Amino acid sequence: MRTRAAARPASLKRRSAAGRAGGELFPSLSGHQTLEESAYRDLRRAIVEGRFAPGQRIVATAVAQATGVSRIPVMQALRRLEAAGFVRITPHKDVVVTGLSPAEFRERFLLMAALEGLCIRESVGKITPDLRSRLRALQKEMAAARAQQDAARAVQADSEFHRLLWEVSGLPQVIQILQNVWDRGEYYRVIMHARRGGFAKESLTEHEQILKALDAGDAARAAKAMEHHRMRAMRRLQQTT
Repeated sequence: MRTRAAARPASLKRRSAAGRAGGELFPSLSGHQTLEESAYRDLRRAIVEGRFAPGQRIVATAVAQATGVSRIPVMQALRRLEAAGFVRITPHKDVVVTGLSPAEFRERFLLMAALEGLCIRESVGKITPDLRSRLRALQKEMAAARAQQDAARAVQADSEFHRLLWEVSGLPQVIQILQNVWDRGEYYRVIMHARRGGFAKESLTEHEQILKALDAGDAARAAKAMEHHRMRAMRRLQQTT
């Protein structure tokens, strides 16, 4: 006679297999964190890293089955991603990763230029020697990664460089906006660097101008250098995507 304990392994085995299949793409869900938040983080990361490319459909049911969770938290996460501009949900509930038109690219870079400049202007008196040292270390990391043709490593250091300058401003709402805009452009930045044969040398030169202004204690000049850097980056991206 089969006991209930003996009857359970088959269904558990199927769920376990599904969980393993989705574990690589959705680590937070597989780790049994809060389901909606975990789905949001994992789906957002997959979009940012280009595993879901612009124009690609995301099937909520398939995501739910792959990770062994219900469809509800996945759809809740997708609605949050729609509000942040990462996906578009049609009236028929099709979910598509959004792309950026040339006008949207320009608007987002204008926004970043203005807000990153604002962050630096708000950081007067907060740029410590330790922060400058960390920025310098990241600049060296970008240069070393570029020399080794490791664009992914350079892009990661670049992200941290900018994030440090946002955070020192103490403007949490501005930082959140910048993070969303930055993440939406991650896929395109990776493509741009790949097509240019590696991390852009011009970015390092522009970063150096920002650092020199910060070393001199000239926040206004550093903010202008940041705005210049952002608009030059926009033109580089437009030329290569």
